[in-house]
Amino acid sequence: MENPKESLSALAKISDAFERSWSIGTDEIEERALFFCETDVKAAQLLATAAKAHGIEDKLLSEWAAAIPGSDALGLALRCDLKSVRLYTQYWVAIASRVESGDRSPFPLYRGFKSLPAGLVRRDDYICTPLAGPDVFWPPMAGCFAAMGLDHDQAQAVFNALSAETAIFTQTDGDGRKSWLTTVRRAQIDRTMLADWLAPLAKREGGSAIVKAAQTTDLVHVAGGMDSVKGAFLTFYFQSDAQTVIERLTAQDT
Repeated sequence: MENPKESLSALAKISDAFERSWSIGTDEIEERALFFCETDVKAAQLLATAAKAHGIEDKLLSEWAAAIPGSDALGLALRCDLKSVRLYTQYWVAIASRVESGDRSPFPLYRGFKSLPAGLVRRDDYICTPLAGPDVFWPPMAGCFAAMGLDHDQAQAVFNALSAETAIFTQTDGDGRKSWLTTVRRAQIDRTMLADWLAPLAKREGGSAIVKAAQTTDLVHVAGGMDSVKGAFLTFYFQSDAQTVIERLTAQDT
């Protein structure tokens, strides 16, 4: 079997983007590191190698491979304690083409193939509502923020620049998962305002890392909802780099 650390190093060399995320659940804050590549044969091979080195099942890997045609990007996410591995496909070009032709009907933006703790396997389709406005994306976001004890008025100020043009909104409603994910990169969320709003999370074990990320890196996505493993959850995704994600994923080796 491929050496897990070597597989990540090889993948990092050809990845186009990296993220770190923290998912706040009922019992814990789960830290993950993510790799993203444009779809091509080499990227698919290296993603598959890294996923297999970290224990993904052959059947799930084959299902992900079957979903690659028509995608424009591929991804891998690993819990930093290596207890889960997730592969993704993205179909942004397909959605953009549909919108340009006048079709704004919901369409999958991402598909996730997830090997989770305790042997659980799940497939999630993230259905995008093109050009969704605040009336669509804000109520579920605000509800999750409130459930985690984050101030509503501050949240409105932090995400004031989100609109149909700057937000990309998806929803997942499947077996074991009912959630939303909003890409906020285009809104260029102010780091200081974000960190101040997230400051209460520092009281939770592992929460101070989220506040530090908010102070030093750009927020890319926010997600939340109900998950069969985590219960109610809220996740923040921040831009990162190859060195940081590799260090986080191999920290247990030191």
